[in-house]
Amino acid sequence: MKVLITGGAGFIGSNFVHYWLRHHPKDKIRVLDALTYAGNYENLRSLGKKIEFIKGDITNRGHLRPALKGVDAIVHYAAETHADRSVFDPGSFWRTNVEGTKILLEEAQKAKVPRFHHISTDEVMGELPLDSKERFTEKTPYAPRPDNPYAISKAEADRVVRDFYKETGMFITISNCSNNYGPYQFPEKYVPLLVTNLIDGYKAPVHGDGRHVRDWIHTDDHARAVDLILQKGKPGETYLIGAENDRPNAYVAERIVYLSGKDASWIKYVPDRHSNDRRYAIDATKIIEDLGWKPEVSRDKFDDGLKETIGWYKKNEDWWRPLLQRRALISNGDNNVFAYMSLDREVGKTKLSFNPEETIAKDDRAKIVLTEKLLTEENKRRFNLIKNKLKTKKWYLKTELSKRKELLALAKNHRAAGFVEDLANRPDVIGDEKQLKLIKLEYAPKKYPIYGIAAWFEVETSAGEKWAEAIYSWGVGPKSGVRFLVLIRQKGKISHLALLKDNRFPMGDRVYGLAGGFPRLNESVFELILRKLNEDLGIDVKSESTKIGEIVNLGRIMPDAGMTNNHPLIYAITLDVSEKIFPPIRVGEAYDFEEDVALWPVERLSELVNKVDDSYFLAALTRLTLGGISNIKLF
Repeated sequence: MKVLITGGAGFIGSNFVHYWLRHHPKDKIRVLDALTYAGNYENLRSLGKKIEFIKGDITNRGHLRPALKGVDAIVHYAAETHADRSVFDPGSFWRTNVEGTKILLEEAQKAKVPRFHHISTDEVMGELPLDSKERFTEKTPYAPRPDNPYAISKAEADRVVRDFYKETGMFITISNCSNNYGPYQFPEKYVPLLVTNLIDGYKAPVHGDGRHVRDWIHTDDHARAVDLILQKGKPGETYLIGAENDRPNAYVAERIVYLSGKDASWIKYVPDRHSNDRRYAIDATKIIEDLGWKPEVSRDKFDDGLKETIGWYKKNEDWWRPLLQRRALISNGDNNVFAYMSLDREVGKTKLSFNPEETIAKDDRAKIVLTEKLLTEENKRRFNLIKNKLKTKKWYLKTELSKRKELLALAKNHRAAGFVEDLANRPDVIGDEKQLKLIKLEYAPKKYPIYGIAAWFEVETSAGEKWAEAIYSWGVGPKSGVRFLVLIRQKGKISHLALLKDNRFPMGDRVYGLAGGFPRLNESVFELILRKLNEDLGIDVKSESTKIGEIVNLGRIMPDAGMTNNHPLIYAITLDVSEKIFPPIRVGEAYDFEEDVALWPVERLSELVNKVDDSYFLAALTRLTLGGISNIKLF
């Protein structure tokens, strides 16, 4: 069976993808996700070629039509989901949740997809009295709060799905689930918010009086319920999914604090959230009796589920830390961003900020003051984290006071804070090299239209050798540097890729990547390539055994908008290698040298793609193989 999972890069959707592959390994999975604010391809990266991923929007029929080809079932998770954000940007919630669902149904019918399951929420039913024993059932009338655009949009989406079933008779089912928790959940949500706050030394916020009740279910139990609905559900039926694990928010915070090894002083009561319903609780009798489902992480195993979740976030900081910097953008009708939403971790709420890059009228003093205030508060928190991290580094403590002050001044600058943060995360020892101290900071001349910094460190090996080494950060511009994919060609056929083995910045672990770097003053791109071929890969193109064949410009690459991620030019370079070289390079064999170079056979390219996570390499390889470049052939 081929299953299309919309929104499969989100929290619940990606967990369903992982679940389905574990339990239905012979099925084919296709994921469609627009990768907007809460969509994250990293949730699926480990699955590699086990799934087919399509970046696409359910409101775009052109994206849907190829995604629906040959599909036997659709599980529709795609939605904008955060209630706080919906207050600031209700239009995007209505567009995705209502209009997108309608368009998806229409295109699914045209494609003759035999099965459609729609994922919804218990928030569409409003709130229950706090002190009652009442629970939502499939017969509970919808009553979303009028000030909760998210719940309103999901309620309307459910109506669209039901009406479509009545009109077409298409095999459609709906499920409304309670609050999920587990791996891959965006850190603005309550459980991961508490967990990640405690990891980083923030207190665990409890909103209002802490008596708000939510019915918590592990995401794996939700996935199993959807699986059963797909197998045994009846057309047109709705199934409520819940673990009867309704708990006050204060209780959840207490358990997470305790299971994280901290005491009650780590709990902080904060003002209530907007549209914070008092109580949700689900009666799951129908799915239990009709389909034979029951939660494995039941109410009495809630601590076990939380322990597992806490452990996952502790082990996967590389996954969630970048997400803390994400901002949901709000645009006007012309798609011009005028504000952004971000997470305030101390109070566990979404905050609205004006876009600092927008042009502000000179007479609009109120907006200027507000913008500066918001940026100042945000930068202050980040600055304190960076400063405290720097104090743990031996190289920083040995650096002259004037240089430390200069570095801290950079950390207060929102343009340079990311660079200083990377330096703060840099280990004192990388391989055989000890970072002794920061010697100086250099800045790109103002005459160049770029923003750049060089941090010079005194470095020492275990043998006592010392030298100065620079760590660069360049903004977008003519000095952003060059990276190149080197292809070894023998007897007219490309046999290997030559890769650099380098220390990953800032942590120093050894990884494969592209050779290249920054130019010297007045150095041309060609001169830079010749120099870096020799310095990085030990290749002397002036020798008799090696000659440059082609140099193909693959364009610029910008992996993300971070301060230290420059925007280099990428080239593909073929090197014609003589048969007379010693030792010979044999076709199909990999050469992983101890120092800085690896030669990898193109016949085993799939292994390499799974082995290397360098974005420059992957982008260069993609552009080379799919860009229609005729003079260089990998296959």
